[in-house]
Amino acid sequence: MNLKQIDENLEEGESLKAITQAYSEIANLKIKRIRAEVERNRVFFQEIKNIYALVKDLSVKKKINMAPKPKKTVSIILTSNYRFYGSINSDLIKYFVSSTQKLDTDRIMVNKAAFDYFKAQPIFKNYQEVILKGDQPDTEELLSLVNLVKNYKQVLVFYSSMKSLLNQTPTVVDITATSPVIPTKVGIHTNNENFKFIFEPELSKILEFFDSQIITLLLEGTFLESELSRTASRFISMDQAETSANKFIKEYQTLRAYVKRNMDNNAILENFASMMAVRHE
Repeated sequence: MNLKQIDENLEEGESLKAITQAYSEIANLKIKRIRAEVERNRVFFQEIKNIYALVKDLSVKKKINMAPKPKKTVSIILTSNYRFYGSINSDLIKYFVSSTQKLDTDRIMVNKAAFDYFKAQPIFKNYQEVILKGDQPDTEELLSLVNLVKNYKQVLVFYSSMKSLLNQTPTVVDITATSPVIPTKVGIHTNNENFKFIFEPELSKILEFFDSQIITLLLEGTFLESELSRTASRFISMDQAETSANKFIKEYQTLRAYVKRNMDNNAILENFASMMAVRHE
């Protein structure tokens, strides 16, 4: 490898380093913004989900007749339209496949990562594809997605959850709260059969409201959690890429110094040989 080729590789390495630094800085700023929003809303979303589960359980116990949902279960996977997220999308897809392969469920693949994977690997025969303009849906796209799932009794959402900056975990949540277990985190002890509830308006109207507005809110919360996890994964991926770029640059700088030293030595030898030839003449 000559000096020109080494300089070209060094220039390429410096460019890659600059790109990774830019992506890393953007991801860092984005994490701070989204994390604050997620932490502010996480408890609220969980309490809403718990109350939803409570209302549904009470409606069954009180035998309140609601219009039955015509469809049983749908599973939604939230992936990305973009790259440089490390293995987070592939890990989520593997988890989705292993969790739903034997499950009687319809499936909705959200965004290009899932679309491209299942197009190349036709594991499931029938599924719907939803490609958003970005990774996060706008109001119109969110309502459109809710319309796709509103007739299902159970809606399972698969997404990546940030446990820590270094730990992104595939997660599934039932946003329709069809589990028979009633959470008690909202401060209501449901194990007391004599506990009395007063609902205003009527329980049936509350459940009808939850089936539309609350599902939209909880689905939006999963998108927000997913975006935080992807951004954290990008930050770690770009940090690793920058480390690799620095190693690449260091190796070629060492190689360049070695080649340059050899060229200088050859030039000295050539000059010495020329001087000796002149003297002999």
